[in-house]
Amino acid sequence: MSHRALLSLGLALSLTLSPLASAKESAREHKILFFGKDERVKTAPTHAPWTSVGQLETATGTICTGTLVADDVVLTAYHCFIDEKGRFDPATLFTVGLWGKQHRSQSKVTQVQVDRTFLKGLKHVNGSIIIPPRIAGRDVAFVRLSKPLGKQEGVVEVFVGNHPQLQQLMRSNQWKVTQGGYPIDDQTHLLVHSRCDATGFLPDGRLTHHCDTLAGDSGSPIFAQRDGKPVIVAIQSSAPDAKDRKRADNMALSAPVFYRQLQQFIHAR
Repeated sequence: MSHRALLSLGLALSLTLSPLASAKESAREHKILFFGKDERVKTAPTHAPWTSVGQLETATGTICTGTLVADDVVLTAYHCFIDEKGRFDPATLFTVGLWGKQHRSQSKVTQVQVDRTFLKGLKHVNGSIIIPPRIAGRDVAFVRLSKPLGKQEGVVEVFVGNHPQLQQLMRSNQWKVTQGGYPIDDQTHLLVHSRCDATGFLPDGRLTHHCDTLAGDSGSPIFAQRDGKPVIVAIQSSAPDAKDRKRADNMALSAPVFYRQLQQFIHAR
């Protein structure tokens, strides 16, 4: 596979690690970002919902995580498709069942739908691309595949309802969620953090949480249980720099913010 650049955009902060940082420095920063302890577990994507979670690659080689929510539609974060100069960088490939050098299925990408005002609202500060809070609620993208991988891999349900209903679901789950993706420190294996803490909602619809995420996890699903089944309640969006860990939790965009637009995209074939 081609060389991959990893991009992570933060709260008004950048999480991109310097390529010159030592492994020891990176490990120390990762521990801080994990709220002191790495609770992720390497999980083979052989059963639901993880058969539907895969890795997206863009034209420049940036990687993120996405989830099949219809036979040919993947849900992920918009900022995955922005290059280092702040230009749109379209998705080209989606891979599921990734485990080391093996994978089950791949599909090329035919369409990416995003909110263009998000791109225009980004800020460039000291070489970093920053997501201001006023546009953070638009960090979502819908990707259409050339192959209907969901028919064989399965699709995952997205939460249907408004914010009060989602808050009720979170209370019934005791504010525990599960997140899984393909992060920078292991790009070829799915790492899952089960029953991590969701900590609240912001007025713009973002869910704050303590799931252990790094660059590469952007766009990954955050699940809660409803009627004994996992449903996507949010997608991973951003995290602060390690030095600012105490100032902010991780951020994910909750389903009520984008559900209607997602359904329109799914049915607009």
